[in-house]
Amino acid sequence: MVAGGQGLVFGFEAVAGRLAHLTVIDTLTLTLLGLRGAPAEAALRLSADVTVGHSC
Repeated sequence: MVAGGQGLVFGFEAVAGRLAHLTVIDTLTLTLLGLRGAPAEAALRLSADVTVGHSC
């Protein structure tokens, strides 16, 4: 009995890629919030309002 196969490897690679992408996005977001302050917070709130219907 085999615990995993080639399909499982591709699944892990896809998850790792998504996690890396989200890490970059989070880092950029926090950096911009730190540098831009209130205007960046206002833009982030606007973006959250627009995308709230697409969130889980």
